[in-house]
Amino acid sequence: MIKIMIVDDMPVYRDYLKNFIDWNSYGFEICCEAKDGKEAIELYDLFLPDIVLTDIVMPYMDGLEFSETLLKNNPDVSIILITGNSEFEYARKALKMGVCDYIVKPFEKEELIIALLKLQDNINKVLELQNEQDEFMEERREQQLRQLVYTKNAYEELIYEDLHPFSYSFFLIVTVRINLYENKVEPEEILKWKQILSAMLDKMIEINGEKEIFHDYEGNIVTILNFKDKQSMEKYERYEFEDISKLAKEHIGFEISVGISDYCYSTKHLSNAYFQTIQALSNSYAEHQSKIYDYKSINPDGRSEFYSWDLIDEINKSLEILSYERIENLILSELDRIKEYENNEFAVMVYMSLLSILFSYFAKQGRNIDDIFGKGFHPYSVINEEMSYTKQRLFLCDCYKKAIDYQLGHQDTKSAQIAKQAKNYIKLNYANSEMSISDISRELLVNQTYLRRMFKDEYQMTISDYITKYRMEKAKELIQKENTKLSYIAFEVGYNDTSYFSKCFKKYFGYLPSDVKNRQ
Repeated sequence: MIKIMIVDDMPVYRDYLKNFIDWNSYGFEICCEAKDGKEAIELYDLFLPDIVLTDIVMPYMDGLEFSETLLKNNPDVSIILITGNSEFEYARKALKMGVCDYIVKPFEKEELIIALLKLQDNINKVLELQNEQDEFMEERREQQLRQLVYTKNAYEELIYEDLHPFSYSFFLIVTVRINLYENKVEPEEILKWKQILSAMLDKMIEINGEKEIFHDYEGNIVTILNFKDKQSMEKYERYEFEDISKLAKEHIGFEISVGISDYCYSTKHLSNAYFQTIQALSNSYAEHQSKIYDYKSINPDGRSEFYSWDLIDEINKSLEILSYERIENLILSELDRIKEYENNEFAVMVYMSLLSILFSYFAKQGRNIDDIFGKGFHPYSVINEEMSYTKQRLFLCDCYKKAIDYQLGHQDTKSAQIAKQAKNYIKLNYANSEMSISDISRELLVNQTYLRRMFKDEYQMTISDYITKYRMEKAKELIQKENTKLSYIAFEVGYNDTSYFSKCFKKYFGYLPSDVKNRQ
């Protein structure tokens, strides 16, 4: 868990912050609280929190003075200021002295969560904790929900398996898509934020009924809202999706569009409702805007769905056996069937959907898209250029060909080998204070999410914990063997700051480096 200290002179507000968020569900815990900066300095050495949330206006020692004092001796601690509008300029000054971020009152809980997750490696740590849950059951349930929206009349078959039947007969489906154009966030980071946004939506949505949230084959976040009655369905205001769109744009840096289906009155028509959201979202490709597209208020062009569970299943099976010829035949046959060239906006939606199936598959295989296609790969820009549909088809097929050729050349990289190679990399580079998990993923040609999962499965600990363990054991070994300055030993195991190294050592072993020889 990531430890948080709360500093505020008002007991009521400290209690409010403690109960404001379900901290544990996001990988955080409140380890201590202080009524002013002076008390917080004393508590810091006892609890060694990773993050400090502090007010600015406090007696004895205000938030700015406290932050400056704490950062002077502990440069690696992360501080977030909680401020009122009247203190806005103070917060700006605090950023210059090393404070990580500030939140202006009043704020939504999701704003604070995003600010916390953006610090250092926190989003990766939280996702590691989430992955400790039963991944098999999660993936199986997601697979069933996908089948439900991609296949007509699938519900009758699935209720005999593990999918809990929906209780009511009133549905809306909402699909959240991260826009591909003019996106300033790396694909690797987007994959992580999708998981976090899904978890946020799960807590934000409060309806008179039930909900299911999962990801479709294109990586979109899909929500099935099941209402108790017709009145609740028709009065639903969709505020949560407006809020998540605003949060993503203002605090993370990417734009999303939201597609909402028409009212649905039967589980048999859930696939139709899902495709209505996809059809509504096709407007975002044409308009280049991030907003909510409601199928009920747009004029659909009458297009039917352009893919099915069977097509996606066949493409994924062909990817498993790395058969490009089979995939090419599947794609071209489908494109000929739907005559995508008759409508340019529809064609772009189809091409991007087929590419999303490819990207989704290779992300699960642990491959970085940049390694396959090179840096600065922007398929939407290429597909949206004014070119003939035959050239667009060639580009689409060429992407599949490149991906399969890449996989054929790297088949020997299995999960156990990846975990072992990561260990070897840490062994060779632990003394480098700048070493990060992203460095390891680049070296091994796998994405970070896959690397973390493989390492945890193989060694029953996270990579971050293993790096700390390796460095601490090495440090203890050096202290026992060598009669040298602690600053030298700290540097030798990847710490530039001796004070911070001592705190990490105490946190790991329970005693200070100076006590090692006495204990020996």
